[in-house]
Amino acid sequence: MSVYSYFPGCSLKSGATEYDRSFRLVADCFGIGLDELEDWNCCGASPAPHHWGGDLGILLPARNLHIAGASHDGIVAPCAGCFNRLKYAQHELSRNDDLRRRTGQALGQPVHYQTDVLNLVQLLNREIDPEDLARRARGRLSGMTLGTYYGCVLVRPPQIVRYDDPANPVKMEPLLKAAGATIPYFPFKTECCGSYMGLARKEIVLRASRRIIEVALECGVDALVTVCPLCYQNLDLRQRQINDVYGTDYHLPVLYLTQALGLALGFSPEELGIEAHAVNRPPSAL
Repeated sequence: MSVYSYFPGCSLKSGATEYDRSFRLVADCFGIGLDELEDWNCCGASPAPHHWGGDLGILLPARNLHIAGASHDGIVAPCAGCFNRLKYAQHELSRNDDLRRRTGQALGQPVHYQTDVLNLVQLLNREIDPEDLARRARGRLSGMTLGTYYGCVLVRPPQIVRYDDPANPVKMEPLLKAAGATIPYFPFKTECCGSYMGLARKEIVLRASRRIIEVALECGVDALVTVCPLCYQNLDLRQRQINDVYGTDYHLPVLYLTQALGLALGFSPEELGIEAHAVNRPPSAL
């Protein structure tokens, strides 16, 4: 059995506990071992210290890389923002001797950073055989049309994350198709939802997220699928705000990839935490 160091990050332990729950259920189904990092810390994605200058934006994710060390088969970060920060820190540490020295001083020992960093989609593609998934799913997602929404930071910047096509990512598709879903081309799959601007400039988030939902509905999807808690928040939790501001009547479910796969594997919406969503019903095709 493959075993990975598991970095849940702040979101999966607070506002996105259903993501953590559904990930663990799916991982257990396929014999994927998850060893949660002991004494992990925030990666810095939400407070964005990397915008402030100095070393803090590297030190925060570097400490988690250091805790993971070279143990297990790598470290998995389901949150797209956490994955991005871990990859960025690893990239910067690999090319800057002085930064490695300063980071080691802060940690009290030479920093260990050369573990394999994986995002959720990458891990599931590595560990799940689509034919095995298709047998287990028994076509449960047949008749469902899902829009795959990758967001900004899962595949960008490409020279750092080095995963999938930054303009047209497709790695969610084999898993969802194996589960029986129909996946149309969704041209807004990497459009920004407004990110953390919801606090300072909420109108930016509402405008950006509204356009994503609008295009998804034009593509005929029954639900959007994401791997980013912040994208989920802007697309699901803010739908009522979008409706209030723009006079729309959107009720489009937004699922984490692990929830969609969990439905395909026979778990109930309650087991997967879908009741915690603002649009808290599974897609009508189920």
